[in-house]
Amino acid sequence: MPSTKCMASVPDTFGRSRVSYGREECVALPPAPGTEIDSGRKDDEDALCKIKFDDPNVIFCPALHSTNPGTDIYELPTGVSRASFEQKECAKETKRNANFLAKFKQSTSCSYTPAILAYGKVADALKIHVDVPAVVYRTMEQATHKGVEKMAGVYAHGLIKQTWAGLVSKMAASNPKVIKDGLLYGAMVDHKGGIDHHPTLNQRGPDSNPAAPFLASSTWAMATKGSEIRSQIPPSLKTLGQMMAVRDVGEMAIIDHILAQQDRFGNVAKKEKIFWLEQTAAGQKLHSVKATKANKPIDGTNQTTMQYLNANHIPYVQFPVMVLADNDCGLRQNSNVVQKNNMVQHLRHISSSVYKHVQSFAKTNPGDLLEYFQNQTLMTSDEAKGVIARLQEVASILKKNCDNGTLLFDSEPEIFLGMEPIPPKNCE
Repeated sequence: MPSTKCMASVPDTFGRSRVSYGREECVALPPAPGTEIDSGRKDDEDALCKIKFDDPNVIFCPALHSTNPGTDIYELPTGVSRASFEQKECAKETKRNANFLAKFKQSTSCSYTPAILAYGKVADALKIHVDVPAVVYRTMEQATHKGVEKMAGVYAHGLIKQTWAGLVSKMAASNPKVIKDGLLYGAMVDHKGGIDHHPTLNQRGPDSNPAAPFLASSTWAMATKGSEIRSQIPPSLKTLGQMMAVRDVGEMAIIDHILAQQDRFGNVAKKEKIFWLEQTAAGQKLHSVKATKANKPIDGTNQTTMQYLNANHIPYVQFPVMVLADNDCGLRQNSNVVQKNNMVQHLRHISSSVYKHVQSFAKTNPGDLLEYFQNQTLMTSDEAKGVIARLQEVASILKKNCDNGTLLFDSEPEIFLGMEPIPPKNCE
């Protein structure tokens, strides 16, 4: 469970950039010490901070598909009144007819703001390939939130209605985990189209061990077998999805172990991507694009990706890749499902790049990491120390398995496809 102590107050040095809207504030966080922010994530964070809650084209609905109450933020469709949208679309649990911009979440129920804030920064530090959506710190006037609370009271049912009532109760009591200086605060998470539950990896068992079906899956079995991936599957573009799923689950295990994720199983998301090979002067090159962008013009041209592929008779495949979109229930130090199942110990395939960055990040000065996690992601001292200890634990496990020869650096798609050799073993 998260610490019962209040989260650290927001320091003056908080954030890499801050945008104010009246009393409200949006803060984009800096990268972790010794690491760099992903350029795409920086752009996404800056875009999130441009969302004005009082913009007439922005509208809110209560999240009704998750037991963790939150506010779903949409762009109001042209020609639709706010009253009509709130009555017709906000009553739906999913598939609302509007451009879904972001989610605003607080520390309530299982959800915990510092965990959400930390995920993208740790993902950048480890250079994992799995997509972790951008997130920023955000505050909201309580009066603005009242309309969302009112809709939740009408549209929510069962457990979701109870967790919404819990959030409203915390706000009424000015609980410091959700209210600061009279404002509701939390994490605002980017929501891009095409994210849904993964068709094969999103499995959850009973509460006693929610990871059980996942650990019994063929993908996990492949991730924990010791022979080269290329010898397990015929190396072709058609089977690339299976190999990339192996890479994804390994990286998920690493970051979820470090950040003590309690609720990943049953919340494994995906986005559809299209992949193709193209011959260049330097040899074959693997390309990809999100399926939601495949029918949009390529930058600087009037031609879409699909038009380009079809016009040039280039074979392509489409399959789901993992997205770590729901990171609410992290820092649950006593219910770390990945750690309890020794998932990192059993990994046999990893990217050499991710291995290198895990080892490098684990060697960061602990004092610098402690200060960063407390001042930038708002963890308590105990939570930050726990993250640092688990980071060092993961690095030690991976190095031990590298030293004894059971961990292979062969999970890059170019290696699987035979375009690149397995890199020389380097366990440092």
